[in-house]
Amino acid sequence: MIRTENLSRDFGGGRGLQGLTLEIPQGAIFGYIGPNGAGKTTTIKLLCGLLRPTAGRAWINNLEVGPKNLNQIKRLVGYMPDMFGVYDQMSVWEYLDFFCAAYHIPAKHRDVRIKTVLQLTNATHMLDYQVNSLSRGMHQRIGLAKTLLHDPQVLILDEPASGLDPYARIEMRQTIMRLRDIGKTIMLSSHILPELASVCDRVGIIEKGRLLAFGTVADVTRKVQENMELSVTVDSDPAAAVTVCQAFPGVQKVSLSGNEIHLTFTAPRSTVADLTRKLVEAGVRVQELKEEQVNLEQVFLSVTSQVRDGKEKP
Repeated sequence: MIRTENLSRDFGGGRGLQGLTLEIPQGAIFGYIGPNGAGKTTTIKLLCGLLRPTAGRAWINNLEVGPKNLNQIKRLVGYMPDMFGVYDQMSVWEYLDFFCAAYHIPAKHRDVRIKTVLQLTNATHMLDYQVNSLSRGMHQRIGLAKTLLHDPQVLILDEPASGLDPYARIEMRQTIMRLRDIGKTIMLSSHILPELASVCDRVGIIEKGRLLAFGTVADVTRKVQENMELSVTVDSDPAAAVTVCQAFPGVQKVSLSGNEIHLTFTAPRSTVADLTRKLVEAGVRVQELKEEQVNLEQVFLSVTSQVRDGKEKP
């Protein structure tokens, strides 16, 4: 549904987007991660046709983003920036009706359309609220409802959970997943990494205008994680288990906490079974052996630090 090929925008001085190539399938939620100034908003504006690329191309639903297709792109895409203007003296109904008119939705269809988008964003009760009375969380939901008015196939949301309290973030996450369930393809940028890990099918990490990692959260984690972190739970003789682990080739940094052993495993994954066998042969009863996954925040810090330290891997 979203595809780019060597997409670039040069602002001079090394700033901008450099050679972005990615594919986001229909119905996916794609999380775009990067520090301020990394190129996230530039990417979004290029996909929406608000900026022209210096090089490369982009497509939305196989339609190339460019001047000749701009009107069609606007119908396909719903874009909610991190900060958007509102008309404080309007009611929510008047605000949405105004944008229905801007989207050329016939007056006879507006009532149904407004009620539909308010239902999708769990904001039906706000229909008669004054815009200037809305909290930050309500404001974001009404902004998303406005973005949905023309029923776009693709939603591009720039920091949709920024500034929200925990309850409002949960509501926003639930709304995004509902929209995915009805077939929307969603691209969202965020600094709240646990939120992305819980809702995204795919993530991309960008730093200094370059895409450093792309794939599912699990795929990106595996690529970044050079060694396995294992946790072994035993119900007999933990000291003997530690001795076996320390003597096993490829085991490093062994620590014991109660009956749980934590270790770094640098040997091939296929030899984990051999470690289990050695423990059993030593008379240790193994209750559980599992790999401890790094979280998305750790992955982000690992990937971006390689670029900042000048040690990026090919």
